[in-house]
Parts: sequence; structure tokens; C-alpha cells
Amino acid sequence: MKAEASYRILVLEDDNALRAVMRDFLSLMNYQVMEAADLTSFELLNKQQEFDLLLLDLNLPDGDGLALLKKLKREKNVPVFVVSGRCDEDSRLQALETGADDYIVKPFNARELEFRIRNFFRRQQSHSSLVGASQDDLGQWHLFPKQYRVSGPDGAIASLTRSECGLLQRLLEANGSLCSRRQLAHAISSATDNANEETITVLIYRLRKKLEAIGIVGPVIETVAGAGYRLASLPRG
Repeated sequence: MKAEASYRILVLEDDNALRAVMRDFLSLMNYQVMEAADLTSFELLNKQQEFDLLLLDLNLPDGDGLALLKKLKREKNVPVFVVSGRCDEDSRLQALETGADDYIVKPFNARELEFRIRNFFRRQQSHSSLVGASQDDLGQWHLFPKQYRVSGPDGAIASLTRSECGLLQRLLEANGSLCSRRQLAHAISSATDNANEETITVLIYRLRKKLEAIGIVGPVIETVAGAGYRLASLPRG
């Protein structure tokens, strides 16, 4: 099944053969694909073109993929799937903590990659359609799902990754009910295996830090040991 919309994907991969496979398959599935073999060519494209998703190899011949990921999340908050040969848990968690929206280990099945991409874009459309208003009022703080931002009681703003925003919105939709790690993983990822569930801990940690940084203190996201998470009752301002 081809993608419903022609999203723009930039593939940053120094392996020419692998990059060609990704380009050809994703083009066949109706995506607009741009490609770069190194950081230098990526920077040129980034100045000239807009894209909806970056597929990022961490081992670049002229730069550090993690440093680029951090820069992009700080400046543009563009969606990034890391596609890497690094299969150790530390690398995966470091990338996710830096802001990666997904982590795919090489070698991979091209169809699975496209499934993850397609489901990712579907979730973004679903999140936008679920929220008719520009913001969700949560007492003294506000979530802006379409802008991927949350504001604190004094108006301070924190930018969220799409995964962080999706996770917070899923907790909000639960209205204080418990959400298991599997449910949360399903809400933000194309797969529900244990590897993706493990990323929830990282995302919860990042969310708590961002909420604290804008003055939202207290156990906003409660941990229920061995069961999952839930959104705490908040004072209405």
C-alpha cells in the first residue's frame, strides 16, 4: 500500500548502495525522496529544501550524527528516524534522549522501514484531527499539540518532540487512568515490541525535565510501579 500523501523524506546515508535502496523503495511507495551522502551535502540541502522526515545515519564521514540530531531538534524540531548499525542499548537510548523519533538498526527490512514511516505520519494526522482547538487547557499549563509545545503557569514555553507530544497527549486522553508502557509505546510508535516499550522510560524522563524547566512542578506524570504511568490530578487555574 502506497503512502496516502507525498511526504518529503531526506535520507542522510554514506553507504551508496543502501542509500539507493532506501531512495528507490520509498520513491516507489509515493514519497518524495532527497538524499545526501555526508554532512556537507546535507547542510546544502537543508538550506534549500524543506522536508518532513530525516533518516539519519549516525556514522557520517565528515561529522557526528548525534550532534546533528541535537542541533536539528534545537533549531527546527524536525522529525528524525535514526537508521544505524549501532545495535547497543546505550547508543539507542542516547539517540532517543537526544530527540530521535524512532531508532532502526541495520540491517533492516525496507518494508518495515516504510511501515514505520507511514504509521508515524498517520499518527501525526490523527493527533491533529483529535484536537480541534489550538490548545488543551490543563489547569495552570497548556498543551499545544499542533505546535508541539507546552506552556507553564508563567507563560514559559517548552518545545516537544513529536514522540513527547504524542505521549503527553495519550496520557491526557486517558484522563487520569493508568496507561501501560505497551499502550504508550503503541501510541507513539509503529511497533509494540519490548524495545519500543523501553523507550517510554526515556521519554517520560525527558518530559518531566521539560515540564520542570517551565515551572510545572510536582508529580505531573505519576509512575505506577510495574504497571505504567498516569497523569496526576492538577489544580485548575
